[in-house]
Amino acid sequence: MINTKGDIVSKYSDLFCGLGKLKDYQLKIYIDKNVKPIAQPTRRLPFNIRKSVEEKLCELEEMDVIERVEGPTEWVSPLVVVPKRNSEIRICVDMRRANEAVKRSRHPIPTVDEILQELNGAKVYSKIDLRMGFHQVELEPESRNITTFTTHVGLFRYKRLMFGISCAPEMYQQCIKMALEGCAGQRNISDDIIVYGCTQQEHDERLNKVLDRMREKGLRLNKDKCRFNMDKMTFMGHVLSAKGISPEKSKVEAVTSARNPKTASEVRNFLGLVNYCGRYIPDFSTVSAPLRELTRAKTKWIWSSRHQDSFDELKRLLASAKTLAYYNSNAETHVIVDASPVGLGAILSQKQSDGNFRQVTFASRTLTDVEQRYSQTEREALAVVWGCERFHLYLYGKEFILVTDHKPLEVIYSPKSKPPARIERLAMRLQPYTFKVKYKPGPQNAADCLSRLSQVQDETTGRNIAEEYAYFVAQNAVPKAMTFNMIKDSAHLDKDIKQILNGKISKSNNLFRFREELSVVDGVLLKGSRIVIPDKLRKQTLQLAHEGHQGIVKTKLRLREKVWWTGIDQDAENLVKSCRACQVVGPVPRQEPIKRTQLPDGPWQDLCADLMGPFPTGEYVFVVVDYYSRWQEVAILKSVTTDKIIRSLDMMFSHHGIPISLKTDNGPQFTSREFYNYLSENGVKHNRSTPYWPQANGEVERQNRTLLKAFRTANAENRDWRKEIPKFLLANRSTPHSTTGKSPAELLFNRKIRTKLPEIDAENRKDDADTRRKDFEMKEKGKYMPTRKEKRENQTLT
Repeated sequence: MINTKGDIVSKYSDLFCGLGKLKDYQLKIYIDKNVKPIAQPTRRLPFNIRKSVEEKLCELEEMDVIERVEGPTEWVSPLVVVPKRNSEIRICVDMRRANEAVKRSRHPIPTVDEILQELNGAKVYSKIDLRMGFHQVELEPESRNITTFTTHVGLFRYKRLMFGISCAPEMYQQCIKMALEGCAGQRNISDDIIVYGCTQQEHDERLNKVLDRMREKGLRLNKDKCRFNMDKMTFMGHVLSAKGISPEKSKVEAVTSARNPKTASEVRNFLGLVNYCGRYIPDFSTVSAPLRELTRAKTKWIWSSRHQDSFDELKRLLASAKTLAYYNSNAETHVIVDASPVGLGAILSQKQSDGNFRQVTFASRTLTDVEQRYSQTEREALAVVWGCERFHLYLYGKEFILVTDHKPLEVIYSPKSKPPARIERLAMRLQPYTFKVKYKPGPQNAADCLSRLSQVQDETTGRNIAEEYAYFVAQNAVPKAMTFNMIKDSAHLDKDIKQILNGKISKSNNLFRFREELSVVDGVLLKGSRIVIPDKLRKQTLQLAHEGHQGIVKTKLRLREKVWWTGIDQDAENLVKSCRACQVVGPVPRQEPIKRTQLPDGPWQDLCADLMGPFPTGEYVFVVVDYYSRWQEVAILKSVTTDKIIRSLDMMFSHHGIPISLKTDNGPQFTSREFYNYLSENGVKHNRSTPYWPQANGEVERQNRTLLKAFRTANAENRDWRKEIPKFLLANRSTPHSTTGKSPAELLFNRKIRTKLPEIDAENRKDDADTRRKDFEMKEKGKYMPTRKEKRENQTLT
């Protein structure tokens, strides 16, 4: 008979190779035709992980799990990429919107009592795990459309059952049940298959039959997760062994390990838990009386032996069989969760035949140092995910009510929400569960006590996946500079550009009507003096143009100056409108000044200046703007004394020269005698704006709003605003102004400054030729000029 795992793997080696497929079966997903299909846009992927995504897509395509989609499709869901521990990635599909149309299948599920009765007396157990179990069940062709998802390389859809479909758990369980029908001594529960026997021989015979059936049905197993010939096994909060059935200690550990309350408020929290869970505790009011005394308004806090005895007795009674209920898969189920600054708590309860709810199990744990720094909303969102995953065996494939005292979760966990990265990653982990969020105020939340009095450490190991995902998104959100080699390499992947580079252009080519304006320079296609960007690099180009988070008009102007493709304006608008950071900051109403300032005769003649701050970091920003070119100078100051302002102006004047006039408001720094003397000594006329009317210094106020948006954007993206200032200034100085039509740099320096966007200097500047000619003449003339020594010798001879 089979005794070891090695014997089983050797005999059934074919069951542990590759990915299987359930033979002679295709699963049908039922769709509600009344729900309007939705095609969601592609989510931008960082360029440095796109190759990994493409490799993963190819792998799934080769395994016959996904297939490409050609032609129109009604349903499209976005791809979500999740980093794994070994520097690899996992691709998921955000099915939240599509799941609104999926009809749930109802299959009869045996109760825990029935299964425990069936397993009672068993002494040997094996637990079998299918390799990528969902992917071994093929979908009907008609059911594949709703799984369509969009990537940067096109549309794909699943040919097999996938993680994220709301009906997947119960349908998968039903498929495995049908496949193993007729095999005695086995149960498929959730995503596990259990084989049991009263003797080793009986167990081995049953295991052989189950493995033979799996071979017959074309299924494959995960060798690392299979467990064979166990004498003890945990199931639904119970420990099964040769000694019989006993409750699992972790089921009530959250209650029995709760620390002593330290304040009257914590006693109230504990009594709230007891009130919710203790309907079946005999003499509850008598046992809890000492603790209730401590909650009275004028009672002095003294924790005595009476209170300790009452506290310990209530914990014991809460964890007793009289209070706990057996789990019933057909009963209405509530999961109550809560998060405090130090811990998480969760209770799973079910409605009984008398109409009251009884607790089935408790759970709690303390927060890690990183988790304690989360916002309260992030902690509450974490509590939801942790509670559901902790009670996975009870909740998987079942509808339930999630009770929370944090009202924002009602919106965050709705299908249409667009939460931040960390919460989005947490929300993705809830796709296997079907629940409705119900708000219940804090005092009525029984799990509040468990989250505050918890002493249970988190039993999970490894890195925090949600934290890892947030860091992953933040690190990969910075667009990288584009090189000419990238453009040349990508040009051959664009069919329209490739055709032109090969010296041919057909009427079906999208660039045909622009053929008279096109030229090729060093393997790069130009339209006039602008580079035609290949399709593969257009999103990156848009990201680079929007790196300073400017508005639609300025982003378009920045693009039009250097690059081009068909539909560039619409693509720019879509990018800016979908930019989450810009949406968070929001548009700022613009107020036009009553009287416009006359444009000076040249650059850096008339300036305006203003102070911004203090910012949360305690620093100020001194801003100087040139009226003519709109060039902006920025200095970060720790204090705003007149001396600091003068030092900043000295540095700016050393770069660009001394202006004719400077306009400021009436701040004390600008009205001091010291500042007046400084401007007088430099021959600068000081103009002051009207008091209490910022519009009088309109140009610098407008620039301040743009700068302030950059600061808010940096804060929304969890970046250091001080490090983002150079990026903003580069973008601002190189972008054509909507009024002048030229960039500030071009007006100030009479030249364009180089940026991350690719460009070709199509104009041979006349002054460049003159400069080179004069430089050559002076150097030639210098060859024949006498040295100082020769001059002295000539003077002596004379």
